[in-house]
Amino acid sequence: MTIGASTTTPVDERTRTQLSTGHIVELPLELSFAMGGVAVPARRAKLEAALPDGLSSLAIAPGVGCVALVGIQYHRVGGGETESSQFEPYDEVAVIVPAVHESRTSLPLAQLADGAVGGYVHWLPVTTEDSVALGRELWGYPKERADVTVTDGPTGIRAVVDGGRYRGDEAVRLEVARPRTDARAREWTMHSYTVKDDVLLRTPVHVRGDVAIGPGPSVGTRVEVASSVRRELGLWQRPLGRVYGSRVRARLLEGERIAHRRG
Repeated sequence: MTIGASTTTPVDERTRTQLSTGHIVELPLELSFAMGGVAVPARRAKLEAALPDGLSSLAIAPGVGCVALVGIQYHRVGGGETESSQFEPYDEVAVIVPAVHESRTSLPLAQLADGAVGGYVHWLPVTTEDSVALGRELWGYPKERADVTVTDGPTGIRAVVDGGRYRGDEAVRLEVARPRTDARAREWTMHSYTVKDDVLLRTPVHVRGDVAIGPGPSVGTRVEVASSVRRELGLWQRPLGRVYGSRVRARLLEGERIAHRRG
């Protein structure tokens, strides 16, 4: 197998791909991590301009959509036994636009019954070059190396992003308080949308773990976003809801190609 080639072969209902870094990635990719995030309202007109063809931002009120900001501290990336199949744990902050594929309506929340709801990954700053290659080469995730710090402490998740595409700004500062009540065991499948080689991909992600979900703002939870980011996505900074989990596992599958291309 040639280093740098995008080669995929079936192995016991799984696939193996060699990245340009030399890493061997086996799908589904096994992940374990701590996470904390918030959803904030945003102007739908701005979100629509940021989305590729085929996706519409999820409307939560007339003219209003939302954006999820999530800090993730990975404990383990990859489940193989060899050094080349495992990645150094890294931190990332995800900026995600909840979106619907092929929606025929923009009525608030009516889209939930109209199409496949998922999250379009708008920006994904990370701490290592290897994780950039992992995300970009397999799924087209818009990862880039930046100064990212995610800590899971006694009071909750704290995430800071400095630089990257918003160079010169502290782009995101996020604090999500550890819940006062115990998190509940949950298991669900979500989908992420990305663009790879000008083709829209939809990728299933199976998630399970003890996760707390709460509505609205809370004591100890706050989000600060640079003016450049707020202008681009039309963001408010008052949380609509929050999520926290200190021991979460996920399986990231191969992306499904969708016919629509970026406009």
